[in-house]
Amino acid sequence: MLAQLATVHPSIVTAGGDVIGIAPAASYQAAHLMETSIPFDLVMDKQHVLSRRIDLGEQSIWHFLFSIGGWWSYLKSLARNRRQGKITQGFAALPAIMVVTPSGNVTYIYRGTGLADYPPLSEVLAELDGLLG
Repeated sequence: MLAQLATVHPSIVTAGGDVIGIAPAASYQAAHLMETSIPFDLVMDKQHVLSRRIDLGEQSIWHFLFSIGGWWSYLKSLARNRRQGKITQGFAALPAIMVVTPSGNVTYIYRGTGLADYPPLSEVLAELDGLLG
């Protein structure tokens, strides 16, 4: 999802929005991504403060191991010559996508159920267009 957001980031900024990535990963991974491929800030949430505030929960080891959608996304990434880096904070962290107004109101939230569970980018952009348009 970060790569997809990176491709549309200029149009989001032109429309008056912005993107901030929040990750439980190691800071060196975020620094590498920002230097090489991600044109927006990545903020670390190592203590999972935001995850708890938006009630993301955690993924079980069984869901991680037997998530067909997660493994399918991982294989598609490998086919595109992108590979997952080292999982630094365990397998339990779940993804989320939020659209937030400048005043801090959340207008859209998608809580993933597995490592590669994200909404379609078109759905997120439609919500953002409704907010900015």
